[in-house]
Amino acid sequence: MPPLNKKVKAFTIAEMLVVLVVSVIVIALAMIVLGMVQQQIRIVNNNYDKQTEIRLLERTLLNDFNKHQLYYNNNKKELTCISEIDTVNYIFSSDFIKRNNDTLSVPIIDVVVFLDGDVIKNNEIDALELQLSKEIEEKTIFVSKTKDASYYLNKENGI
Repeated sequence: MPPLNKKVKAFTIAEMLVVLVVSVIVIALAMIVLGMVQQQIRIVNNNYDKQTEIRLLERTLLNDFNKHQLYYNNNKKELTCISEIDTVNYIFSSDFIKRNNDTLSVPIIDVVVFLDGDVIKNNEIDALELQLSKEIEEKTIFVSKTKDASYYLNKENGI
């Protein structure tokens, strides 16, 4: 029969509780840091999506400007791009820009249109400036039609 007074080596309940409390604190801190990292990733992702939307708008406008005749209606805040192949309509709202059936969520403050460097309100245009809202860094998009020398020669000759 083994002796009853022999001590068995083991952890006490107090030691186990200390380890458990320290483990809970470390896990809680890790969860808090993980939440903060996830929030930062969401913010970076949203900014990336906004910038991508703006670049898409710039690229699309530049493409349409150089392939179409451009007419702007200030009352309707509408840009009409007409070519032999198709017609593209842009509608500028304070919350979005609609291009035919596509909607780009780019909020704008102001639209300024130009013809030969002069600000105009309606009719044919050759340049467009969009002032984006503060939630998108107050950026300005400027798109103009590329004109070659023949345009200016024909204009000078009245053709």
